[in-house]
Amino acid sequence: MWAALLPAQSTPGLLARFDREHDLAAKERLLRAITEDPGAGPALLRLAKSTANTETRWMAMRGMATLHYTAAAPFLEASLTSPEVYVRANAARALGDLKIREASTPLLAMFAAEQEPPAIQQASLALRMLEVRAAAPLIRERIPRFPGQTRAWLIQALGALGNRADVPTVAAYLDERGTNIAATEAIQELAGVDFGPRPMGLAGDPPPSTLAAQAWWKAHKDEWPH
Repeated sequence: MWAALLPAQSTPGLLARFDREHDLAAKERLLRAITEDPGAGPALLRLAKSTANTETRWMAMRGMATLHYTAAAPFLEASLTSPEVYVRANAARALGDLKIREASTPLLAMFAAEQEPPAIQQASLALRMLEVRAAAPLIRERIPRFPGQTRAWLIQALGALGNRADVPTVAAYLDERGTNIAATEAIQELAGVDFGPRPMGLAGDPPPSTLAAQAWWKAHKDEWPH
């Protein structure tokens, strides 16, 4: 579909245009056209390695993940230590999307050192995708340090990688706007309860599922040691 929106062109030609393009929306369209070619993975990897354009590098990583090009794993692992935050973030996400379990150790090291919210968010999701339970102590330590959207991503990761003992930690955020939905879903995973479907579209704040979680925690918090 995306290829039809662009003039007919070979993959090498599209790659050259993709690298030169600086408008992100147009660059995204070109990347989608490139990934219509299932054999474009090696060319995207070569471009990611050689380009001087940081946006090309991290967007090419997304393209390689879309194409399930697992041969990119060594390059992605090396990119976890890039000085560019969006390169680190997208390298982590691509390793998670590609299910490169051998990357768990370097990914965990990257997460431990990371201070930039975009990379923390994507690394926490990648650790969750790869089921790296050794990340749970680091996630617990970081939840109170990073507010807003980053905290919500960390809470979601702890819901997948933690255990029932983490319920009080997560429940502390049931009343916090912006993280209450993540806390609700994490408690469902950790405690094996169901507070109803995730809110879709316009919903109250807090939504019904979070109200149910708040009521459940009030009734059950004495079951957990302080």
